[in-house]
Amino acid sequence: MAVTKIHAIKSTLGKALAYIENPDKTDGQLLVSGYNCEPQTASVDFEMTAVLAHKVRNLKRKRSANLAYHLIQSFSPGDAVTPQQAHELGKKLAFEFGGGKYEYEVATHTDKGHIHNHILLNAVSFYDYKKLRTVPYRTAREIRAISDRLCMEAKLSVIENPQNIGRLYPAQTGKKRTVSNRTEIRKRLNFCLERAGNYGQFVAMAQELDITPTIRGKHMSYRLAGTGRAVRDDSLSDTDTFTYAGICARLADNAAEQTCLRGGIQKALGTAADMASFAKNLKAAGIETMLKKPNGLLLYRAAHMDGTWVPADALGAAFTAEGIDQTLKNGTPPAPAAEKPLLERYREWTVNYPEICETEVKLTGRQILSAGKNGLLLRVQDENGNAAKMMTNREQITTSPDGEVTLHIGRDFRYDLVYEDGTHGTIRGAALIRQIDDANGVQPLVVPLAENQVKAMSLRGVTITLPQQGIERLFVPESDVVRNPTAGQCAVRLYHHCQYSYLPTGDTGKRLQIQGDRLAHMLGVAVNPKAENTVFSRRIAAVEHRKGVENAKFLGKMLMGMADENLFTAADYDAAIGNLGKRQISLSNEIAALQEKKKGFAAIAKSLETCRTLKPLWQQYTALPLKEKSVFYTAHAAELQAYHSAAAKLEKAAVDQTVEAEKVIALAENLEQRIQALKEQRREAALQEQNTRREQQVIMQIQDESREDRRGGVNIVI
Repeated sequence: MAVTKIHAIKSTLGKALAYIENPDKTDGQLLVSGYNCEPQTASVDFEMTAVLAHKVRNLKRKRSANLAYHLIQSFSPGDAVTPQQAHELGKKLAFEFGGGKYEYEVATHTDKGHIHNHILLNAVSFYDYKKLRTVPYRTAREIRAISDRLCMEAKLSVIENPQNIGRLYPAQTGKKRTVSNRTEIRKRLNFCLERAGNYGQFVAMAQELDITPTIRGKHMSYRLAGTGRAVRDDSLSDTDTFTYAGICARLADNAAEQTCLRGGIQKALGTAADMASFAKNLKAAGIETMLKKPNGLLLYRAAHMDGTWVPADALGAAFTAEGIDQTLKNGTPPAPAAEKPLLERYREWTVNYPEICETEVKLTGRQILSAGKNGLLLRVQDENGNAAKMMTNREQITTSPDGEVTLHIGRDFRYDLVYEDGTHGTIRGAALIRQIDDANGVQPLVVPLAENQVKAMSLRGVTITLPQQGIERLFVPESDVVRNPTAGQCAVRLYHHCQYSYLPTGDTGKRLQIQGDRLAHMLGVAVNPKAENTVFSRRIAAVEHRKGVENAKFLGKMLMGMADENLFTAADYDAAIGNLGKRQISLSNEIAALQEKKKGFAAIAKSLETCRTLKPLWQQYTALPLKEKSVFYTAHAAELQAYHSAAAKLEKAAVDQTVEAEKVIALAENLEQRIQALKEQRREAALQEQNTRREQQVIMQIQDESREDRRGGVNIVI
């Protein structure tokens, strides 16, 4: 297995490229490869893509913008990996992580006791000119998962004997059960970095949130009040986000963005009569807005500055949703004193993401594809039933000596999946838990409900209340509700390992989780006796009646559709489902072909921009006397090679250098519109296939019931 790392490069791209391309480390540069760039001219290629991106998107260059990302993939000395095999794995890792949309250079070093890859990935996409977004630690986990899976598929450090899995991951793996100090410090510092406009303001905000920043030599350290040792900057992020240089660069950008936004918003307010005209003025000024659903926080962004979203409270109380509303109604903004204290804002607007993998599920040979020392490769399906693979790291797994494997899953986590074609998707932890339980034949508990345990009942499901156990509201969806109107009974299916979200009693407002088997124990096993003409039985009957009406409407609509499509039996549906599957495959192939064509247009556009930028330098070189050319070439080797390579590519593609790059980019944008239209058609075909399968199941059920009725009729006659 390989160890992976990532960090951002802001100003030393040339030095980084020179280091990784060292012939003494790369077998005379035989182990150096580039994707959509030449190894000798990668710095110029990266720069030309960035220039095009800012022209296309009409953006200003930022001082703190990342130029590239440096990934390191180090293989264990115990792995039987050759330099060539390691190099291929590095290229696969770079391509998959960047989605084939970012230029990269891969160099495999063999000068140490272990083979390792250096990968430099452009921070800007040549395909759609978007920046590569990274998230501290989450991005590192994503890279590690891709690398581990690729290594396991290459049979590196794979446990061939399944019986050995029981000794691979001991039970004491230190599962994370609480929010770490680093996580809390990082959240609070990010909250400050989103709002501060200078270093002094940043320090004051951090202290207000109980964090003490200290500069210690080359590093900064942060201490959270009431905790132990201080935490160093490089242990908080994979990049330089929390270093002194990174903070200063971010704050300089914040100051420029906040000044720009304040002026634009005030100007938009000055001529606005209501919220609709204010929004129209903002759009005309190039200012985007977004409302965060979890906490209602208003965000602004200046589109022409390519900046991050700026919280409204960072601009002042007058720029929040309440402040804007007051200004429009009264004509005067709220006073600065109306602003809430920072700590109060932090508690109100910070989203608390799940940190604990609280659910344990047993894995069997049905799920495990292969095992390695860093984790397991699982066979799963996404939430639409499509086959995929999922890499789990060893921190999520415990085993017993007899080989029983337990996977720890967070119900509200999102897990990364990879499909056979190399594309990625995600699955929610709750769906993954249900899927594994279903595959292993785990049956849910069917628990009858008492009348006083049902707070509300509708076609969507049942809301349970257990105030004595601290549960105010807990919703169970209709798919897990079983009603018997004849007996006046209502029951729910509860899955042992499923975590159910509920609103506790009191005024906390914070939702909690409870596991299915514990909830079943709280509800008890008391069966509702048959009770005619009771309120509860009438409620059950009313819901069942509404459900019957809805089913009748669905059946009528389905029968009309069957007549239109000439579908009359379950067998007819097989052909229809097969045709829809073929259509999705055909659309996927067409999309892939257009994407490759768009990549070709993007390469031509970059070559045109390179020639336009560097042609004067090339002409200067060709006009020099022969004795001066050598010195000039040595000083400008990368630029001259980049021009020569770009000119050769244009000549091969039969494109004249006088063609404007913007015209080629416009062609690429037209292709993208076609790609998006095809993706929408594919999505509709997938939805139609799901509906067709559902209708087929209804038809099969009707046919089965009809057979049962005929059998019953024959028996009566006899």
